[in-house]
Amino acid sequence: MKTLIFSLLLIVATSIGHAQKITELEEAKVGFAPLDVEVAEDGNSFTYTVHESSAGEFVKDPIAFMKANFDIQNFIASYGDRDYDSYNITIRSGQGYLLADFDKEGELVRTYQKFNNIVLPLDMRRELYMAYKGWNMTENKYIASGRGELLEKEMYKIKIENGNRSRNIKLDPRAVDRTSVASKD
Repeated sequence: MKTLIFSLLLIVATSIGHAQKITELEEAKVGFAPLDVEVAEDGNSFTYTVHESSAGEFVKDPIAFMKANFDIQNFIASYGDRDYDSYNITIRSGQGYLLADFDKEGELVRTYQKFNNIVLPLDMRRELYMAYKGWNMTENKYIASGRGELLEKEMYKIKIENGNRSRNIKLDPRAVDRTSVASKD
């Protein structure tokens, strides 16, 4: 009987001992760029290469994409020990890039965007088609800059061809009379 009671007490003590076991979890890391990106660093300049699976969303509205997918405050917390006065962040895709300059508090100071061969806005495509029927757009560039989140300058540089003739057109999406044509026949 002593053996039975002793065995039961040993089993109960072992069960209670295992119930109190501490499970240690791995460290969780919170990053400033939730996307799977490649990062290159050069002084206070950091370049993030966005993979093509999200490039369409990036080209559509680069500043909104950056706000949704890049946390400057976590970034500064990670690199704050270097005491930079500003941070130059470049987000790059296969079609172009967004350069964003932040001050040391994380405020967006200015932006610059440049993209190649993107889809023009519908109203600009219609206007171009109506003005140049029979011509083919062979390449285009979108260039924009501004202060903070507001764009101050925007320009589309478009090359069109018709047979052996070609023209370079600049379109300002904000102007009433948008086109300015330089031809090369």
